[in-house]
Amino acid sequence: EVHSLMEIFDSQIEDYRRQIGKTKAESTYQGLVNDRKCLLHYLKDKLGVEDVPLASLDLDFIKDFYNWMLSVRGLSKSTAFERINTMKWLMYKAVDDGWLRKHPFKKFECRPEYKKRPFLSEEDLQRLLRVKLSYKRQRAFRDMFVFMCFSGLAHADLKELAYRNVHTDSDGNTWLVGNRVKTKAPYVVKLLPIAVELIEKYRGVNEFKVSPDRVFPVGEIGSMEDSLKRIGEKAGCSVRVSPHVGRHTFATLALSKGMPLETLQKVLGHKTIISTQVYAELINPKIGEDTDRMREKIGGMFRLAN
Repeated sequence: EVHSLMEIFDSQIEDYRRQIGKTKAESTYQGLVNDRKCLLHYLKDKLGVEDVPLASLDLDFIKDFYNWMLSVRGLSKSTAFERINTMKWLMYKAVDDGWLRKHPFKKFECRPEYKKRPFLSEEDLQRLLRVKLSYKRQRAFRDMFVFMCFSGLAHADLKELAYRNVHTDSDGNTWLVGNRVKTKAPYVVKLLPIAVELIEKYRGVNEFKVSPDRVFPVGEIGSMEDSLKRIGEKAGCSVRVSPHVGRHTFATLALSKGMPLETLQKVLGHKTIISTQVYAELINPKIGEDTDRMREKIGGMFRLAN
């Protein structure tokens, strides 16, 4: 039986479509759709076809596709790298399903060149905490951003954060335990004092919350982006403040204060690194100890403005 490249692509796209909202995010599905569109452009442009048999694929095919993405399409190396990884993943699926005898792209390697991710310096954070804001909603956006800077949560994770995700251990320490919205990967965060203070500040404040069980009145990302941009400008921050800058700031701050990379990977919930074991197994003494070292160094440095 002859199988084609687009056949396995379409099969996986349909599988992802059925999992939207369950095990896959809409953005993950759309990313796969965009990868398919790019491949189809290549097939039409270089080969004059809309599909090819899996058996015809070889190392030259993937090399030509990669070079075409960089030259003709003008894609960044990071985007081309991700699309090559999608192709490799599909070939592994084809081998597992018995559609191919061996992986045709296994020996092909390329490297991404990711853009430098913006983050706030400690001075920026202090300026953000001290800036005087006239409007209540602006102050709420600033508080939520600060929480992201000290928890590593992305906007979507913050919006879904409920009190059931907040846990206190026998020593009185507060932890966040949950699954990331985008990847469904588990994350575990031992909170610093300023983050715990922010949770308590919004307990019982239900205006703008999706429901009373949510921790923060997050709202739509567009509104937060607009407000944070203006707040950052008013505070004189060195980079443009946006929701995802909070996550980058946490990661940078944690690493600069000595948190090991493997611990940070668990805290951030990176799917390619952490295991999918039950949360109890992820909350181990090492995470607590590493966060305690971070707490000793900066736990008292940051305070909410009155």
